[in-house]
Amino acid sequence: MEYEAFSKDYLAENLKNLRIYCGFKTFEVADFLNLTSSAYGYYEIGRSIPPLAKLIKLALLYGVTVEDLVRNPNELMAHIERERKLADIKRELNLTEEQLFLFRCILDN
Repeated sequence: MEYEAFSKDYLAENLKNLRIYCGFKTFEVADFLNLTSSAYGYYEIGRSIPPLAKLIKLALLYGVTVEDLVRNPNELMAHIERERKLADIKRELNLTEEQLFLFRCILDN
């Protein structure tokens, strides 16, 4: 697996995209992190980088990994959309976790 260098811009864009995608306001995420809105806003514009503890909380809030937070924004949003669609399929077809795993394997090949 190849790793790209850390991009503060990717992190900033992902934080903003995820917040909007989930329907949160800036002050709500800031409150969740026990920050002021302006301090959190600095994360979204790339002026500052959250400490690891805040990154972990953000990853939990958005249901992603910390690694996801720093990946290419286009890839992240495509991944989230795919997972949402798979969750819809699982619910509609009443699939078990094992069946969903097999379905993912088929899609990935």
